[in-house]
Amino acid sequence: MSQAAFTLPDLRGRTVAVTGASGMIGVYICRSLLQAGARVVGVVRNPQKAAFLAAEGVEFRRADLTDPASLQRAFDGCDAVVSNAAMYVVVKAMSAWAEHEKANVTGTTNVIEAAQRAGVKRVVHISTFGIYHWSIWRTLTEDSPQLDGRRRQGGPYRATKQLSEVLAWERARALGVDLTTLRPAGVFGARDHNLLKPVQRLLRLPLLVLPSIRFPFVYAGDVADAVVGALRNDASIGQAYNVCGTSHQFGHFLKRVSGLCGPRSLVLALPLPTGITVSNARAERDLGFRSRPLDEALGAIAQDKARTS
Repeated sequence: MSQAAFTLPDLRGRTVAVTGASGMIGVYICRSLLQAGARVVGVVRNPQKAAFLAAEGVEFRRADLTDPASLQRAFDGCDAVVSNAAMYVVVKAMSAWAEHEKANVTGTTNVIEAAQRAGVKRVVHISTFGIYHWSIWRTLTEDSPQLDGRRRQGGPYRATKQLSEVLAWERARALGVDLTTLRPAGVFGARDHNLLKPVQRLLRLPLLVLPSIRFPFVYAGDVADAVVGALRNDASIGQAYNVCGTSHQFGHFLKRVSGLCGPRSLVLALPLPTGITVSNARAERDLGFRSRPLDEALGAIAQDKARTS
């Protein structure tokens, strides 16, 4: 197998399938791929959730992560697959384990295997920096210690995502698939139900008083651009990358985001001299990753909301 044959330095005329294309990150990935000239296939259960993408040039194909045959049909004729679909509910209750495992572990395995059966040799898998043991004492890199998903450390989401990335690497090596994994931090963007929606609920309170540590947040558009960067650079094959954006004081992040969420609470942050920091240096070098300033990202979100509302 020639590595060059499956490197996509020029995405024009190439076909890239995106699982979970109707989700928040998936929409951004589709748009970044379209901007790069790719033909984009959105692999979803319900195309109506992001019907506006069809008008922008995305072809939808129905499939389910638990149905390998449907995935194989969806990937037919594609040059690459972005394995983006996942269940993301940040809860500790172990009753949620089975659903997370089905989507994140079994689903990822099905995607890698279906891609190989469809003749697709290039896959980019969206993982998370939640697979690491978080620490306030050291900067996290791609080689930092990880949770043990088998012991369900970190709760259903983080544990199953750790297992899913391990399985992605195992299946890719066994099947001869050229894999790259990306590990974003707290992702925010338009149509965001995982981060901005809870923030919006908090901001309904007249006053918020909270201790504020540094935590990494990344704009979904920057993660999407990193997907394009990975597909354009064969040096990314076999590599994992942190695409975690910038660490912000959580209170400052809330204050800036409040402008998108209607009436503003009075946020009284008590900054603490500690927090989580992540190195994005490898992604900056190989993928051209750029974490745009917070106000620039929030401005882009506001424009997106105005365009699709």
